[in-house]
Amino acid sequence: MLLEWILALFVLTQVCYFVVNLAMAVFVFYHSNDDIDTEEMSLLAELVAVGTDGGGDSHPRPTEGDRTGAVDVAQTGEARGRKLPDVHVLIPVYREHPEILIETLENVFGQTYPTECLHAFIIYEDDDPTVPALLEAVGDWMDGTTDVTTVAVDHDVLEFDQAPGKWVLGGHQVSRTKAAALTYAFSVLPFDSRDVITVFDSDTLVPEDTFALGVAMLESNDIVQAKQTVRNIDDGLLALLESMGIAAWSGIAYARATNGPYQLLGKGYFLEAGTLYDIGKWQIDAATEDMTLGLTAYSKGYTLGIIDRYIQDTCPSRYRDWVRQKRRWVRGPYEYVSVDGWSLRARMQFLTATIANQSISLINVVGLPVGALVLWLTLTGNPPSLHTGIWVLVVFNGIVWIYYSLLTYLTVREAVIFESRRQKLRYYLISNPITQAVYATLWAVPIVLAMADHLRGKRATFEVTPKG
Repeated sequence: MLLEWILALFVLTQVCYFVVNLAMAVFVFYHSNDDIDTEEMSLLAELVAVGTDGGGDSHPRPTEGDRTGAVDVAQTGEARGRKLPDVHVLIPVYREHPEILIETLENVFGQTYPTECLHAFIIYEDDDPTVPALLEAVGDWMDGTTDVTTVAVDHDVLEFDQAPGKWVLGGHQVSRTKAAALTYAFSVLPFDSRDVITVFDSDTLVPEDTFALGVAMLESNDIVQAKQTVRNIDDGLLALLESMGIAAWSGIAYARATNGPYQLLGKGYFLEAGTLYDIGKWQIDAATEDMTLGLTAYSKGYTLGIIDRYIQDTCPSRYRDWVRQKRRWVRGPYEYVSVDGWSLRARMQFLTATIANQSISLINVVGLPVGALVLWLTLTGNPPSLHTGIWVLVVFNGIVWIYYSLLTYLTVREAVIFESRRQKLRYYLISNPITQAVYATLWAVPIVLAMADHLRGKRATFEVTPKG
């Protein structure tokens, strides 16, 4: 009787895997990877040529082994007939460590983009007890060549309408979310419509030519987004596995979703201030403001381009903190499952790029142990008696898994930076298709909790995730 139940569960999970894998396979093969296309590559070559042939303060031409492919755009304005736009970096903080924020500021002002065109804004809450030490550290770090402004969110005078992008002055408290902090800063700071806006977290690092590529790609896209991975791979098993998992998702699934409903990744995206005004800024009561902003932009016809660069983020090392962070991340798609105005094709693309990935995690809870039992029975000479059609599904699922694993390895080669061969060897010994399947299963906990939050209508809060 027990064996019959095991076989029934095995058949059920294989059918579920088949449905999701078929959707993912069609999605991957049907959509090209929308990295920098020929037009952007031509522009990039122009920027490099201008930067190396003009003399002066230009940077050297990148070597063949240079991972970042550094781009100098200091003279691009003259070459293209107009001034380079200013880039404004919005950094909302809450209970942060000064050394982490300083590292991010060094990364911002260490970009190959002209320093005089870079402006950073530290957006903080007055009741944050870490602010005095944070601002003191920033003040000590500044040397007169960097433009860093601090902005305190004033909740006593700013009342936001709950409709996205609308705000009025009043006397009521508003949600203490990242979206509220960003919206307040964007509403009170004097940005020109052609200024470029990007959002960083306190621990965000990007390759040194990311800003140059972002501005270059805005010539042919309304919004530009960098991909994402994890850099603190020595801070435990969870961070190491996440570096591969997040890189694979953003490099394989996310990069192919630009011609349909798209989300943004919360950091490392670039758009002009005028575009952001038209979109309506951030919706302060959204569970995931980055998804809301992206989908609103899509509904208004704004295009998204993907930079072939990876945000080097940090991952919580403790599972409890990791669950709390991912619980917020994965809730977003459920808010838009039944949104009006999308075609069937657009809706299916959105569900495949978001909820289909979550479905794999939920199926794994039963599918992995049951599949392991069936594999053990087969290897020990007692293969279960199943219909040929079921074995066809098993083979199909296996082929998709192998193919996705190969794409994952190719993605990680571009995304994860190793300090030594020893670190690289350890990484690939630990993070492999088997352990990645286990890692995917760990997502079942935050996914279920996020579903519960959505059903209960629980409001988003500005929670702090420990860095590292």
